[in-house]
Amino acid sequence: MARIRTFSAVLAAGVLASVVWAASAWAGGPSGVIEGDENISQAVGSGLLDGTLVGYTATGVDNAAASAAVIAACERAGAVECSRDEVTNDNLCVVSVGADDGSGIVAGGAGPTVEAARDDAFRHAEMAGVPLDPAARILASACP
Repeated sequence: MARIRTFSAVLAAGVLASVVWAASAWAGGPSGVIEGDENISQAVGSGLLDGTLVGYTATGVDNAAASAAVIAACERAGAVECSRDEVTNDNLCVVSVGADDGSGIVAGGAGPTVEAARDDAFRHAEMAGVPLDPAARILASACP
């Protein structure tokens, strides 16, 4: 009997967790899809143009389109080693941060302000084990 109660409790918890997960996932709509004209995906990226780190911004109907557009903008400008550094459709600012110290380290971040997004980029670089130079500059930024 104790096994049945334990199993029932585990089953109930699992069902509850799956309902909560499904409801929260559905509340924001499908991942990367924009609803309404006021919401668009925006991406920032970077590349090397004549040996200098340069940033780019682009938008798209979803995160994949914005990512492709920022790479295309970088390549159209003649830059090399183009990357998409951050993308969002969550009404957040996004930034691409890089240092002119020759390290080639670039990181992207997102936040409610450009400054918060820059701090997020520094955290991402630190978590990846490649900390940015404190003098790293914002290469590109975009806010809703």
